[in-house]
Amino acid sequence: MRLLTTLVCFLWSLGLSLAQIPEKPKLEITKLNENVFVHVTYGMYQNQAIPSNGLIVKTKEGVVLIDTGWDTKDDTDNTRQILQWVEDHLHQPVKLCIVTHSHEDRVGGISELKKAGVRVISTPLTAQKSVQEGYESPEAILPADTTFLIGQVPFRCYFPGEGHTSDNIVVWLPSYRILHGGCLIKSVAVFGMGNIADANLQEWSNSVRKLIRQFGSARFVIPGHDGWGDTKALEHTLHLVEKFNASRH
Repeated sequence: MRLLTTLVCFLWSLGLSLAQIPEKPKLEITKLNENVFVHVTYGMYQNQAIPSNGLIVKTKEGVVLIDTGWDTKDDTDNTRQILQWVEDHLHQPVKLCIVTHSHEDRVGGISELKKAGVRVISTPLTAQKSVQEGYESPEAILPADTTFLIGQVPFRCYFPGEGHTSDNIVVWLPSYRILHGGCLIKSVAVFGMGNIADANLQEWSNSVRKLIRQFGSARFVIPGHDGWGDTKALEHTLHLVEKFNASRH
């Protein structure tokens, strides 16, 4: 009887612990305009489901993704959901994905994209670091500042300097005045620094100042995580970094 009671208590406690594990939300898509959408996928960080933002850009020659879904080497379901959404709603092939740095919330779904025949590009440093992290390598073709056209839509890929990582770039869509800041930029809804394991805290503020000078006319600024808005996110990020650095001295 004691053994049965112990077993019941164990199973009950196991069920309780499993129930406390947060369930990861599914893909969310938000329309910014007729041709640009934000894809939001979720990953687990410190036992919490955290949203991660990327872009879907429709052009006359097909779809361009900015960043993969937040995936891991063993689970690429988020990126699979993005590809399925594009097929179901935009009825175009995904031609290209630009990854903005080598963390799993940006490059984690690369194997899923390559399996689907999608070309994935990055800077040489991001490609190198992606391989070091155990991911397949994007094509290492992006210089520090370059603009190219896809389906008559210009994409500017720009490295303003180190910050969240040594390889973080941003993507500017001048036709729509949309800046994808990635994890270099913090949402105005966030008041912590998040993951700074690979950060250059000394250079981060200088890099953000460059973005403020270059892209002060942005209508939308999309941070790597949480809610997005206008250029207030740039000023907010600068304030957070400077405040954090001051607290360390």
